[in-house]
Amino acid sequence: MNTYSKGQKSRIEIIDKSRKIFNDHGIQITLSNLAELMETTLGRITHHFKNKDLLFVAIAEDYEKKLKELRQNRTSGPLSMHSFIEICSEVFDLQYDYRCAMRFIVASFQHQKELKSHIHDAYGKSRASIEHTITTLIDSGLLQQKILRDGTFDVFLFQFTNLFTNWVINLELYDNDKAIQEVKPVYLKGILSVFIPYLTQKGHDQLYQHELFRSSDWIFM
Repeated sequence: MNTYSKGQKSRIEIIDKSRKIFNDHGIQITLSNLAELMETTLGRITHHFKNKDLLFVAIAEDYEKKLKELRQNRTSGPLSMHSFIEICSEVFDLQYDYRCAMRFIVASFQHQKELKSHIHDAYGKSRASIEHTITTLIDSGLLQQKILRDGTFDVFLFQFTNLFTNWVINLELYDNDKAIQEVKPVYLKGILSVFIPYLTQKGHDQLYQHELFRSSDWIFM
């Protein structure tokens, strides 16, 4: 049972509604525009968030909270490639729901210290979570130990994190005329392809049994 105060409920409502509005109308709209579209007062928004930067930090923090919950609910115990792909698919959908925050971070990162601080902290947590997932995939016999070698993991992490965050920008720049369900299989397959050089035979067999890869002509290396 939720026991949020009236002020907490108002703050949560502003975060959720503004996220949807920024997704649909773009990150460039002002707080005054936002208030109009939200059918509320500017004062109600600025009572909780004195500027747009702090509102986007709150949206990003809400994303991190939802991501943590998703990981906790889906990553306990042994993993199969099928369950891992399904987790990645759910993360992809969550990122799409919070795409405005990713766009704002890319556009404003160099100038906003609040965002820099948030991203720095979030990346540290994300790296630890990815390392844990990789170790679980190794223990499940799906990935080779070599992925954790010095230097190798840093290259893999660079590829994986960049693909798994910057696809939103690619969608806006190059595929904005396409529906998300049209591009999602392509994007998700591209993200997951970074695992291919490190798969065991068991991991390879399971990967290509999944419908996302079943018709692929790629050759296991």
